[in-house]
Amino acid sequence: MDHPLIIKFGGTSVGGGAQFTRAAKIAADAAAARPVAVVVSAMSGVTNTLLGAARGNVEADATAELRRALEERHLEAAREAVAAEYLPGVEERLLALLDRLVAAIQAPAVQPAARKAEIAVYGERLSSTILAGAISSQDAPARVVAEDPIATGAEFSASEVDVGETERRCARLVAPLLDGGLVAVVPGYVGHSPEGLPTTLGRGGSDLSATVLGRAIGSSEVWIMTDVDGVLDADPRLVPDATLMPRLSYEEAGVFAGLGAKVLHPKTMEPASESGMEVFVRNSFAPKRPGTRVTGFEAGPGVRCVALRREVAVEIPCTDGRESKAAMVVCIGSPDDEDLARGLKILRSAGIPAWHHGIASAGLVYVVAVEAGEAALRALHGSLITTPVVEEVA
Repeated sequence: MDHPLIIKFGGTSVGGGAQFTRAAKIAADAAAARPVAVVVSAMSGVTNTLLGAARGNVEADATAELRRALEERHLEAAREAVAAEYLPGVEERLLALLDRLVAAIQAPAVQPAARKAEIAVYGERLSSTILAGAISSQDAPARVVAEDPIATGAEFSASEVDVGETERRCARLVAPLLDGGLVAVVPGYVGHSPEGLPTTLGRGGSDLSATVLGRAIGSSEVWIMTDVDGVLDADPRLVPDATLMPRLSYEEAGVFAGLGAKVLHPKTMEPASESGMEVFVRNSFAPKRPGTRVTGFEAGPGVRCVALRREVAVEIPCTDGRESKAAMVVCIGSPDDEDLARGLKILRSAGIPAWHHGIASAGLVYVVAVEAGEAALRALHGSLITTPVVEEVA
């Protein structure tokens, strides 16, 4: 069997019927050339709703309204994305899942953490059911993996992956589907404890699910499909002229995610780096654009991207002797002393005092007043990073 491809779709990539159809076509087209396993998030906003329901006792009327809203949204998406021949089966499975969800919400909370995990994972279970039907409707037979293939520890939230047991479970649950010519659809974010209970990999954990699954089944490539063109060199909400990075190293991507880059889960790159998988971050709504390619390549000297940490746990003495929280701008890459000095000059020119500066393992670090953090980020981004030229794939 060829190396399987893993494709992960985030919540905005499956936000409604049209989005499920688009995602299904991407997966079906890829499956025409090689085995494909798909990892899918909950529909956008659903996990937050479920976590709200998991926080405590929910009145019967509120539970009924939650079920009604989820049923309406998921059935509407299914009826738009799934062909008539597959729709009855998809609808039946969706309704059965919603029945189980209601039972989980109404059950006594013997272990609150276990209850929270059991309820939270239904978003992914529902969306995977729709996506499997939508992919089958694109003439690429698909099936949801019968059991959660990713094994974890006993912790119910942000649980650690058990690599060996995950490989054994994937050999039993995922590989036979791929060998049989099916697209295997896996709910992201969901783990399987040693006791057989649902666990979660933490918020944003579907990205991690994709690379964990890829490592377990011998993939050489993972696509992270999202609603942006790839990884930008700064948060576009803070830096309007942030630009796409065509390439990133595993280390750079991991550091950037750890500092708050929203496109990737901080731990996503660990399985990819360990197994040498290439990770592509691409736009579900414009899949022919090149996106960002993450590999083990040597990026070379200089600053590649910048990130802001607000309210860092570092207190800096002010001129009047009081203590004040600070903001920290991290310039990620392989900079040198000249880059450090240039950054200081840039901040001085912008009228921003640097309370502390230095070179750390992540890159350059500049500590400034909290209220100056965003201005410092924009100033350093505009002068320390070279904008790459990105061409669209024909």
